[in-house]
Amino acid sequence: MAYASREFMRDLAAYSAGAAIGAKNTKKFVSYAAKKGIQLGGLAVTRAAPPVARGAVTLARRNPAAAAGLAGYGLYQAGVFDPVEDAISREVERRVADIQEMPGQLEMAVTSPVFKPAVKRKVSKYSKAVKGAMAAVKKSKFGGKPGKISNAKSVFATVNKVASAVNKGKKVAKTGIRGVAARAARRFLR
Repeated sequence: MAYASREFMRDLAAYSAGAAIGAKNTKKFVSYAAKKGIQLGGLAVTRAAPPVARGAVTLARRNPAAAAGLAGYGLYQAGVFDPVEDAISREVERRVADIQEMPGQLEMAVTSPVFKPAVKRKVSKYSKAVKGAMAAVKKSKFGGKPGKISNAKSVFATVNKVASAVNKGKKVAKTGIRGVAARAARRFLR
């Protein structure tokens, strides 16, 4: 894993508090600071005066919000966050530009020959017959009270079978739910 600003910030906080971060991490810490142009002169003072560092740790324990604010402000003044701020501002500018280009891209997409608006499908005679038969059965006393269907699944199955039989020209019952459905379906399937 590459040594990045997140690791640098973690090690800087540990180093500032007087903790040992190890030889390997110290080397990475110092080389990252040198590469980014960060001056580490103040850290030598912290190493030279451990009691002062312990006092800072005690202060941080008693008032962590103030300590974090001071540390963050110090890092901000040192310019540690400048690369991050630059990256964020570039990303914001890129996204704003993308959003501003969207209306033109959408217009080009709509006018292109590839774009086809959705075509509404024509309803078949059979579907109209089933719909009409279901409405007629719902109005009748069969399949439940008039205006209500008690078991829609079985009523739909019966109506579908009757509409299919009428469509094929088969003989269908004249009374009951089948007769009502057949009379309604015939209006659409002639």
